Amino acid sequence: MQIIPGLTVVEDFVSPEEETHLVQCCDERQWSGLGISPNPELKRRTQQYGHLFSYQYRKVLQELGPLPDFVTPVLDRIADQNLSPPPNHLLVNEYEPGQGIMPHTDAPSIFGPAILSLSLLSACVMTFTNVETGRTIDVLLPRRSMLVMTEEARYNYKHSISKDLIETLSDGTTIERSRRVSFTFRQIILFTGECSK
Repeated sequence: MQIIPGLTVVEDFVSPEEETHLVQCCDERQWSGLGISPNPELKRRTQQYGHLFSYQYRKVLQELGPLPDFVTPVLDRIADQNLSPPPNHLLVNEYEPGQGIMPHTDAPSIFGPAILSLSLLSACVMTFTNVETGRTIDVLLPRRSMLVMTEEARYNYKHSISKDLIETLSDGTTIERSRRVSFTFRQIILFTGECSK
């Protein structure tokens, strides 16, 4: 049974060995944010593949080519399990302990009907807030799990992650946060090209 229609958490979506390889591949590449372009204004480190999305302008600025080879097994698994249309954008976010994200909904005019997020290195609790009623639901995202947001979970709820170092679920389960790297797979449906500053 789904807690929210359209919300699925697939546990152990990647193996421990795959997790290590994925994070290593990212750490061997250039991170942005924290004063480094693109998106130097971000307070966390990120990488983008496929397309470049500007947080400042809230639009897709540039096509970057195909997604990197190191995520091909993950993309194959997404297709095999029919989790979403073929993603053409990968956003890698690094969250150090004490970092979170504010409540938001990924722009429906830019991104397609499915948002997927792979949690690596650390579990976390994601809070979903109904945009009409304000009702909140906490969902555990285990380490190496894939979150899939479609339908109501995609469009009718905002999602967020707290800055808490230790999170507690309603059943008493506690999560001690450590470095977390997330892979967010999306389909770009609106590309306007480069904008002038």
